[in-house]
Amino acid sequence: MKKLRVCLAASGGGHLRQLVQMLPFARKHDYYFLTEATPLGLSLAKDHPARFVPHFAFGQRETDGFLKFAWAGISNFFASIWHFIVMRPDVVISTGAGAAFFTLVLAWATRRKVIYIESIARVESISMFGKLSARFADLYLVQWPGLVSQHPKAVYCNPFCQSEAPAHAKAHKLFATVGTVLPFDRMINSVHQLMQEGVITETVVAQTGESDIAPEGIEVHKTLPQDDMDRHLKESGIAIVHGGSGSMLGAIRAGCAVIAMPRRHDLGEHYDDHQFELVGAFRDQGLVFEARDVDSLREAIKAAREGKGKSVEIDPNAYARFIEGFLEGKPPVQS
Repeated sequence: MKKLRVCLAASGGGHLRQLVQMLPFARKHDYYFLTEATPLGLSLAKDHPARFVPHFAFGQRETDGFLKFAWAGISNFFASIWHFIVMRPDVVISTGAGAAFFTLVLAWATRRKVIYIESIARVESISMFGKLSARFADLYLVQWPGLVSQHPKAVYCNPFCQSEAPAHAKAHKLFATVGTVLPFDRMINSVHQLMQEGVITETVVAQTGESDIAPEGIEVHKTLPQDDMDRHLKESGIAIVHGGSGSMLGAIRAGCAVIAMPRRHDLGEHYDDHQFELVGAFRDQGLVFEARDVDSLREAIKAAREGKGKSVEIDPNAYARFIEGFLEGKPPVQS
């Protein structure tokens, strides 16, 4: 296969964490990341070529209002055009979401190859971004078998490898993280309430997102570089995370007992309830304990202290095999 210029395009949170799994394929070519200047994106740029575009998400219409949504879209559109003119990628691989949308459209319009991988966060239903992107994708991969029947282009690629959780020496410490952007004060307040009740006796460190919350007794950070996130997870026996795929997978790999709390759409914590699907799928595989409110969090902490967890790894070669076969003209075969 000839050497190609490969653009790895994704927004700056869990989508970008998933996209890093494409590196075994991308390193064979002239690759770069296109993402947002989030802590994860900036950390990634220290070791890999990267370009940045302004944050843009379809859910901004509900969380920020139409005017901010429209301005973000216009800013991202022109930044994406400039990036495309300068870099001229041959192939665009994306895991979503909004920040990568115009790059996918430009690649399709200029007849570049477009490979879209539906977010691992989507278990039962295809995302709005996935539905919009499907028309532009030459190869459309999904990571849960239930999605194959939902779109005629969808091809199932199973990336999971499970094993018993590795034994790590852990401090008497609990780490809570809400992800890279949105605050999740209900989760942090629940942790604080259980500290006051004496249920949580560990030293608690929390990454809180764009929030002014700072409960007494918790070491609070709005954002953390990826290296610091990894260090806190490695040191912590228990991790309490929002229901994002990147946060759950990171905590599982670090050998934590993981408790996941899905965000609720009706409380304005997210633009839909897809985190319930993802947390449920991880729970059913024995990878996380689910907590939906402070009472179930109390029970989940007790179960996490008693249970023996599992670990899950993503096999990056699963994606590479599909992508290389597609670019060589071979028909995709379901995993």
